[in-house]
Amino acid sequence: MKQIILLGDSVRMQYQAVVGRKLADVAAVSGPEENCRWSGYLLNSLRFWLPDLPTPDLVQWNAGLWDMGDDYQEGRHFYPPDLYEETCHRISRVLRKTVKPDLKLVIATTTPTMHGDHKDIQLYNDVLRKVAAEEGAMINDLYSVVAADKDRMIGEDRIHLTAAGIEAVAEQTAGVLREMLKQ
Repeated sequence: MKQIILLGDSVRMQYQAVVGRKLADVAAVSGPEENCRWSGYLLNSLRFWLPDLPTPDLVQWNAGLWDMGDDYQEGRHFYPPDLYEETCHRISRVLRKTVKPDLKLVIATTTPTMHGDHKDIQLYNDVLRKVAAEEGAMINDLYSVVAADKDRMIGEDRIHLTAAGIEAVAEQTAGVLREMLKQ
């Protein structure tokens, strides 16, 4: 059976089990029990998580929402776009170096929230699209799935997914990953 690892923040943690059920006929889906937080945390933690997870045939990863935050009210992103881009490239390279050079990668876009105008999310998702193109990875556009019906898909905390959002994102993700396994 094929092995898929999902890496990402608490939104990934919401949909991972549903994706696993949807792909149970072709792959086992796993991921760290921990929230992968921002890109630098994800990158640094690969050395701790990968030895404890099955050797993957495919990895989908996402980081972004934490990166664009201004948690310390400094008037800047936690990880500015240039550092974010560099770190995202490193995540892709380290995954291939650590697992295998031809590892199939999918990069998921960051989902919308009910906060702000989403210029930052679009900017960071554009960085992810650029990194995916340069690293030979597939994009899983979760932003568009949730943005199509935010009121129904985003919960009361204005960030995390509702049951409908989890189902929609899991369906999209399972479809993308199923196609990647065929390649």
